[in-house]
Amino acid sequence: MAFLNRIREADPQGGTIERALLNEQNELGLILNRSVPLDKIPALMRSIMTQMAQEFPGQDLTVIAYTPSNPPHKIGTAHLNARTKDMTYSPVP
Repeated sequence: MAFLNRIREADPQGGTIERALLNEQNELGLILNRSVPLDKIPALMRSIMTQMAQEFPGQDLTVIAYTPSNPPHKIGTAHLNARTKDMTYSPVP
């Protein structure tokens, strides 16, 4: 919860992230504002993933970006391999 609160506090106007949710598998779901350009999402995901790795050291992590539609649609997924420290981002075609 503290990690989610820090993400929300970093974007108090909701200009980038409308909602942030963490599930039981430590996958972070981010519903992004419509104003976020698609080409900026990989950098945003890398930044969030770096913060998340500090909060959950030694764990494989996943961050999933969604549109603010109803229902939300997945637009990309970032993964961190804790062992190799490799971060990858895959947009949804």
